Amino acid sequence: MSDNNLKTLVAAMKRLRRLELMNRFDPTLPDSKPTKAQQLILDDIGRISHRYVVAGNQSGKSSLGARETSWVFSESHPFWKRPASWEDEPLILLVLGRTGKQVTESLWVKIQSFLDPGEFKQPLILNGSIQKVEHINGNKIIFFSHHSINEAREKAQSYVSHYVWLDEMPKSVEFIEELHTRLRAREGHFLATFTPKLVNDGIRKLVDSSREPVAKKYYLSMLENPIYASEERQEKLLESMKTYSSSYRRTILYGDWSLGEEAVYAFDSKLHVEKPLDYSPTWRHVESVDPALKSKMGYTLWAQSPNNLIWYCVASEYIENIFVPTDIVGEMQKRTAHVHIVRRVCDTHESWYLGTASSMGIKPSYMTIYNKRERKGALLKNLQDALGKTIRIAPWCTDLIEEFTSCRWNETLSKIVFAQSYHLLDSAQYFVDLMPRSEALEKPRNWHAQLYEANEKRKQTATRVHKKKLNKAWRVKKLLRWR
Repeated sequence: MSDNNLKTLVAAMKRLRRLELMNRFDPTLPDSKPTKAQQLILDDIGRISHRYVVAGNQSGKSSLGARETSWVFSESHPFWKRPASWEDEPLILLVLGRTGKQVTESLWVKIQSFLDPGEFKQPLILNGSIQKVEHINGNKIIFFSHHSINEAREKAQSYVSHYVWLDEMPKSVEFIEELHTRLRAREGHFLATFTPKLVNDGIRKLVDSSREPVAKKYYLSMLENPIYASEERQEKLLESMKTYSSSYRRTILYGDWSLGEEAVYAFDSKLHVEKPLDYSPTWRHVESVDPALKSKMGYTLWAQSPNNLIWYCVASEYIENIFVPTDIVGEMQKRTAHVHIVRRVCDTHESWYLGTASSMGIKPSYMTIYNKRERKGALLKNLQDALGKTIRIAPWCTDLIEEFTSCRWNETLSKIVFAQSYHLLDSAQYFVDLMPRSEALEKPRNWHAQLYEANEKRKQTATRVHKKKLNKAWRVKKLLRWR
């Protein structure tokens, strides 16, 4: 076979593979087709602006998202074509998952399985997480996680997008609205696929109020997955879920909204979130730190109001991308240098932080938690009991509020899902455990009263000084007369 014939044959085989991949729903199965429910969702691209797929586990929701994303990325969709208003500009696609690991090892792997190796350039990977991949046609996919809503929002605001695939439910409805904003200029397409395991009234109201042609809600059931087609498989599946609560079982199977039975904290924004009245840096403050050297470090800052003796969380933040112990401790001190600190609290386990702070002469010194590992249940209970009674959260501490609302138990209620990610909650537990005793504090006065009192003290001092001068002068005068 001549070289030209061989090149022609290779090119023909590549085209055949692309055609086969283009028509498959499962890249490993030549004749695979979407279910009727999945096909309804795929048919609505371009017709419905915002599509919300509320689905059970293993219902094919992520496979559906990857299949459609790869079609748009390569512009090889069976019937969808780019709108004329987009002209010839390269498409920007945003793909978001819960964590960077999930995005890299699951979402991108599924998208890539529908693509020919020669279709895209070398992906950009930083710290083990995929950031960007570019198609040979110029289209780009931007990947990032929505685990930290504030970081994800900042990243999203950098783009005007044509297509967004949001996998797994984020922590706030405001983030979904931000993604809608990224699409508005190009009238792009939004697809969300998630199992609603977390209680989020804002997202539920947004999805349930969907009205065509702007938005539409779809359901996918785990039992519609072909692997559970036989009655025997379905019986085994249901038997394995007997230990789950009825509401959680329906969430896993059918994508019903969670009723919150797996929530670790009974958090009510109306009761537990409150702006501290007349907050002042001169109030008593407690700095509570959950140190981390290899990952991000969380801290919360608490201030006691002299009005009602309630402790308010007035700051909840993460410190990231600093790996030198003295720099980490120094950054922590900068963030609380402007307030009156009466106590500092720290995790006993992180001895490097305690040693560094001690060597730097930080005062007051850090207090540590007693027997944290064996008292974990008590720390959780004490934080719950304190909510709304002795502590409240300032409304601008959104990261801590998000952790309160998203923290949940696993299916068997034996451990917290992603327990290692809730550093702000951990620091809140430490604070409650070592909260200073309340003192009888004088109520603050407004600035008029403070000026009046200061002026009265000034006049009293001036009067005393004047009397002293008069007395001294009188004594001198008497002495002169005696002589």
